This record gives sequence, C-alpha cells and structure tokens, in this order.
Amino acid sequence: MQAEEVKTRVQSQFGRSAGGYAVSDVHAKGESLGVLLERVRPEPDWEVLDVATGAGHTALAVAPLVAKVVALDLTAEMLAQARKLAEQRRLANIETCRGDAESIPFPDASFDLVACRLAFHHFPNPQKALAEFVRVLRPGGFLGFTDNIVVEDPAAAEVYNEIEKLRDPSHVCVQPLTALEQSFRDAGLEVQGSTKLTKEFEFHDWADRQHVSAPDKEKLLEMFRSIPEALEPLLQPRWADGTMYFTLWEAVIVARKTA
Repeated sequence: MQAEEVKTRVQSQFGRSAGGYAVSDVHAKGESLGVLLERVRPEPDWEVLDVATGAGHTALAVAPLVAKVVALDLTAEMLAQARKLAEQRRLANIETCRGDAESIPFPDASFDLVACRLAFHHFPNPQKALAEFVRVLRPGGFLGFTDNIVVEDPAAAEVYNEIEKLRDPSHVCVQPLTALEQSFRDAGLEVQGSTKLTKEFEFHDWADRQHVSAPDKEKLLEMFRSIPEALEPLLQPRWADGTMYFTLWEAVIVARKTA
C-alpha cells in the first residue's frame, strides 16, 4: 500500500475503535507505561510530545509530572477521547493536536521528551517518523518508546505480521528488537537501554477491538493453530475455557539525542 492509503486506513480503523481504546487496559494500564515513566524519569519543567497518542493514555500518565504535554494523533476521534479523559482527570496542561508522525507540525528542538507508545507498527515510513522525532527533540532530550516486537526469524516474523494485518488492515510491520535499536542509532540517537515485556491477550477481546468479522476470526484461529515453530516462544497459544489466549512481546526503549 502507498503511504497515504495506509494513513487513511489508520484513521478509518481507529476512528471507529476510539471508544474501545479509551477503556483498553493494555493501553491505559499496561506494564510498559509504568516501565517507560520509570526509565525516562520526566522532570517538572519538561515539555513533552506524545506522538500517535491514541486515546491519550501516555499523555495522561506523564502530564502530572511535567510542565506541558502535546498529544498528537492523526485521528480526530482518538483526540476527542484524549480530551475527554484529560477533562475527567482535570489535567489542564495537556493540549491535543491533529498531525502526522512523519511530518510533525512543530519547530526544531521544541521538546524535552518525545513519547511514542504502541503505534510505530502503523507508520508506513518509520525512518521518516524517527527523523521527525529527532528533529523536534532538544539536544540532550529523550525518546521514550514502546512497541510490540517480533522474533528475529524473517519467515516467522512475516507470518506474525500477516496475522496482525488480517486483524487490523492498518497494520504495517512489527520489527525485531535488534532492528528497532539499530534504526534508532541510524537516526542519530544513543540507545540508553531496552526492556522486553510479555503480555497476554484473550483472542475475542483482541479481535473485537478491531471489529474483526466472524469469518476472519476463524481464519485467524486457523493461523494460530498452524504457526511456525519459531513463533511458538512469542505467541504461546493456549486453549482454555472455550477460548484462546496468547502472548505478545513489547519493548520499552529509551534513547537520547546527544547533539
């Protein structure tokens, strides 16, 4: 798909799913959110940009710790959810901005921290987005990043990404941790550290959040039943209580702009 088609799909897919993401425990309370804040250690005078904020969960978590947060997203419905949650929590230092991660509408060196959580696999040009993250960071500023990661085996990784694409047509690519870290270095960032986490999902909750049809659910279940051996350590599918459970890996990466 062309980049603009991907972005149109992202807006369509997440526009109708915005309410579900506003109450999703994985996004609102997932382990990676606490780990990210612990590793970054935001300071009270910081100005923060949360890229692809979704329903704003990362922005909401960091806002009490800093001076200002801008929550940026491509999808208007997601930003509406972020504003609603910020108002409910009486957080006055969050502002929302509709914009593209690959063309961030702010000047160079505008922020002390750029956060991007569980969104990078939707970007059609991830290196372009990384270049934008670096551009808007101040010297010495930090990138606080989390995303799903996949096994190193290319064939198995392709199978995993096909599963994700069937579930979510706006999915582009989940990468291995080593590839992500190298892309950060290539963009001019110094990787300070990485943490790998494991999270479990119930199949129907995972599929329903993206409005997967009944026939496509059956296709997905069949794909899970026949995954290559190299994917077993990642997905670990198990059947219990009339449904299926599986795991995903997520990485928390903190990197610094040194110049």
